[in-house]
Amino acid sequence: MIFKKTNIEKYNLIDWVEIVKDQINNKISKTKWVFVILVAWWTASWKTSAVAKRLNDFFPDSQILSMDNYYRGPSFMKEHPLYNFDQPEVLNLELFFKHLKDLKKWNDVMIPDFDFRNDPKMDAIKIKSSKIIIVEWLFALTDKISKLWDYKIFVDLWSHSQILRRLFRDVERTWDKPKDILKYFLEVVSPMHKKYIEPTKKNSNVILINDYIPELEAKNAKIKETKLRFKVTKKDLKWVLDEIIYKLWGSYVWKIEQTDFFFNPSNWNFKKTGEILKIWKIWFNRYFFTYFWPKSDKKLYEDRYSMKFFIDYNTLLAFKELYPNEIIEISKLRRTFFLSWVLICLDELENGDNYLMFKFDEKTWKSTILDVLEHLQIDARTWVKKSYIELITK
Repeated sequence: MIFKKTNIEKYNLIDWVEIVKDQINNKISKTKWVFVILVAWWTASWKTSAVAKRLNDFFPDSQILSMDNYYRGPSFMKEHPLYNFDQPEVLNLELFFKHLKDLKKWNDVMIPDFDFRNDPKMDAIKIKSSKIIIVEWLFALTDKISKLWDYKIFVDLWSHSQILRRLFRDVERTWDKPKDILKYFLEVVSPMHKKYIEPTKKNSNVILINDYIPELEAKNAKIKETKLRFKVTKKDLKWVLDEIIYKLWGSYVWKIEQTDFFFNPSNWNFKKTGEILKIWKIWFNRYFFTYFWPKSDKKLYEDRYSMKFFIDYNTLLAFKELYPNEIIEISKLRRTFFLSWVLICLDELENGDNYLMFKFDEKTWKSTILDVLEHLQIDARTWVKKSYIELITK
């Protein structure tokens, strides 16, 4: 599928291969020197696996030169505390251009090896001279240097895709806490991209769209949450429930006032994808980020992979700026009970509706929930599978 929004051709990542390969072959046939292909990208666009490696597979006489290996490393960053890893000043560009010049003269080069935790190991990786050099770099389409490339590809995606992929990736890659990864993205990465990368897309020959696919990628969150929800009408249920939990050897946990901020990006549609992204406000100064992947339609109860962690108030404000299209607030009073590895919540929503919700392990939930429902005289077949945001905005 071709998107005709600008004079630059745009393709979905599925459709681009043959078209781009033909364009490159046509250009290569007209030149005798080393041909340099640039793959530029937003963070977490999967440019290496999705684009650079596939080009490398299609053209046997080609090598990938990743500019990630030219980062100067932690020691340099300590000496320059005002710099960050999302601006071009922290790369050893002199060494890179020397290596690229050597490759264009058909000479092999030994490039550094960099892993973000340690200073680079110099002369560690051998790049052989080839007819085609595929360069991948975050900032390579800047006006000053884009003329050095023979064919320029930009891998594009929306901010929602960047946030989730960056969280999934950096938890494993950097060992940082999710809240710190998200804070860094919102306060540093996003502004740097707007400053350095967004203006350079105009210099590309082709733009490839590689957005996040929730049905496939959200499993990287690794944590699964299952819920069963019932609408209740008894006004005195909170006291009856307290009594029943006590009789069944459970315990009352807490009562809290909670506000949920549900976000829907201007360039995305959670109602269509089935995702949920919200931030809880608990008490006066506690904020909790939650992302849920689309629920399974094959199960009676709400069943989703999820990612959850505490954040600070500034992160909430940054989200409100990044997702301004539709922010829905739902306030509720939640009473929480615990019984036989089942978390039971009685929620009183600000619109007057009351819901009894069970959070549970799929292997051990049935008998406990059925016991509670029986004591409360609630028909187990009257469950509500929709989430609160779906119920409020139906």
